[in-house]
Amino acid sequence: MKTIRMEKNDWLLRVIFDLPDERVNKLSTAVMSELAQVVTELSKETQYEVVSFESAKKDIFIAGADIEELRDINDLATAREKGQVGQMLFTRIAALPQTTVAIIDGACVGGGCELALACDYRIATDNPKTTIGLPEVRLGIIPGWGGTQRLPRLIGLPNALDIILAGKTVNGSKAKKIKLIDKLIASALLNDQCEGFLQQLRDPNFRDELKANREPRAKTQRIMNQLLETSWGRAWVIKQARKSVLKSSKGFYPAPLAVLDVVATKCSFNEGISRELEAFSKLAVSDISKNLIELFFLTEAVKKSTGADYKGEITPPQHAAVLGAGVMGGGIAWLLSQHKLSVRMKDISWDAVALGYAQASNYFAQLKKRRRLQQGDIDRAMNRIGGSVNYEGFAHVEVVIEAIVENITIKKQLLAETETHISDSTLLCSNTSALSITEMASVLNRPENFCGMHFFNPVNRMPLVEIIRGEKSSDETIARAVAMVKSWGKTAIVVANCPGFLVNRILLPYMNEAAYLLQEGADIEMIDRVITEFGMPMGPFQLADEVGIDVGYKVAKTLQEGFGSRMAVSPLLTTVYEDLKLLGKKGGAGFYKYQGKEVTVNPLVANFTGTTAKKAHSEEDIIDRLMIIMVNEAAHCLQENIVANAGQLDLAMVMGTGFPPWRGGLCRWADSVGLETIVNKCNALNEIIPNAIKLAPI
Repeated sequence: MKTIRMEKNDWLLRVIFDLPDERVNKLSTAVMSELAQVVTELSKETQYEVVSFESAKKDIFIAGADIEELRDINDLATAREKGQVGQMLFTRIAALPQTTVAIIDGACVGGGCELALACDYRIATDNPKTTIGLPEVRLGIIPGWGGTQRLPRLIGLPNALDIILAGKTVNGSKAKKIKLIDKLIASALLNDQCEGFLQQLRDPNFRDELKANREPRAKTQRIMNQLLETSWGRAWVIKQARKSVLKSSKGFYPAPLAVLDVVATKCSFNEGISRELEAFSKLAVSDISKNLIELFFLTEAVKKSTGADYKGEITPPQHAAVLGAGVMGGGIAWLLSQHKLSVRMKDISWDAVALGYAQASNYFAQLKKRRRLQQGDIDRAMNRIGGSVNYEGFAHVEVVIEAIVENITIKKQLLAETETHISDSTLLCSNTSALSITEMASVLNRPENFCGMHFFNPVNRMPLVEIIRGEKSSDETIARAVAMVKSWGKTAIVVANCPGFLVNRILLPYMNEAAYLLQEGADIEMIDRVITEFGMPMGPFQLADEVGIDVGYKVAKTLQEGFGSRMAVSPLLTTVYEDLKLLGKKGGAGFYKYQGKEVTVNPLVANFTGTTAKKAHSEEDIIDRLMIIMVNEAAHCLQENIVANAGQLDLAMVMGTGFPPWRGGLCRWADSVGLETIVNKCNALNEIIPNAIKLAPI
């Protein structure tokens, strides 16, 4: 079956994409071949004045190249061939004798965006699903079909780099503002308004007017654009962009830097796409690109998963309640209200409820600062959050999420009490980070309606939510929880009940091992530096201070109780928390001291030593000790079926801990090191016996 059909009238030729048996249009090798034939025919149909490129799919224009084919590129010759096919085809579209226009009502990304850029004009709708951009850097590559050349020429280098370097997309309104599209129309009136626009394109004066509208009207903006077109201006833009890229990516991602190299100096279009092709080809065969593409497929698979064997209909909730109005409770209430749920936030006092409101308000303020929301939107969302010190309104909520202190006795008491105030069908969840879901369920009359729903802090930034299946959690409960979390824009991964579940069970041994290294005489700053250079967003001691030493210590104790000597809490960590009473950043001191913006190593901790002489640790030693212990625990989790597969484990570690995506995840990194090497290093580490510690004079 054909993907592309053509419809003709006296003056208009419509090219309509509709990939059979697929939800989206993709530019696979087969589709590109078919499009090449269509373009050949178009070049001969000179009697037609206008050619429109459209989609028959709902909410989709073209979702880009076929990523499965990108995954299979393994040599430079194949990569160059793929790039050349797209570049040559889109150059032919740009040279068609008719006036060409892309009609965008939905996602127009990657190769789809590059096709639209090859057209003379672009119109888009105000459909919320309309997104336009070049997200290739997220897959470790750069736009390879002319995007690095056409986009800057259309909207200017600064605006183009803003889109390409971050791999971001813009909606129809933003696209119109930056002159990426020529007209914004109402999605509900697409057919009528589109027909009128196409008719107008027959008029040369109208076409000239559209092109004139792409030029800035303000004199200052025209002068600025002229300055940026000079070699000095371009060099300044590239320098600032490079500085920003290195700050955000720490240089781990080569694709954004390759974009800057491609556009660094002004050149002809042909020379530009030649540079683009060379950079694309090298990146397409890199390990980093393969790792990022694999994570993309893992993410897509999890998005499609229901999490349980349940075929019934799931109705999205409209009303929810949160127990506990602290940092997590307020964050969860913010998330739900942002997704238009009415939320009842309960705590034991109005002062506590006020803290939850403050947390939600803070998250909304951050969105306003980044111009993601207007004040009116924030006011409406905050009005959806209601405070309470009792169970008023709980009878009609569809989901209740408990987010109180990590004390299982208190949690059990509150959950049992809450169950008497909610309906028989209400989903009851605990936002615990390590405690047993099965034990909590033991006090409930309807344990089948209960599961874990572990959000990560901060809620507004961390994409992962662990859904924990208790011994009596029903398939319907798990499926409902997964569907809810996905509807709130988060990634849900189902894990089995065990101490620490999945992410914390793997992460806490890493943090604990860092404490063992420290008590053996290693340096706090060196350990954190080596680990950030490995690719983690922060070192283990920085992380401990951010999370809170009290929080980490309690989780570590839970793991020790569950797994025994294999998870023995470091004596240093015990002393830091129980004797020195250090809490981390929130208390002003932990492994580091925090005085305003000044951060220094805390000498109280730095001067702890082992009973033997200090031992030198190389960077390789530090990486081995901290990464291999996580790999070892990950193997235990897979053997115990805590998570469905290694891919989901990798995704959880990337989304829940910031494990470097460019390494592909913990298991994929272990595979790159090699099984034999991992086993040998594990055996060597088994010989290490932690030292006792003592407080040294300061």
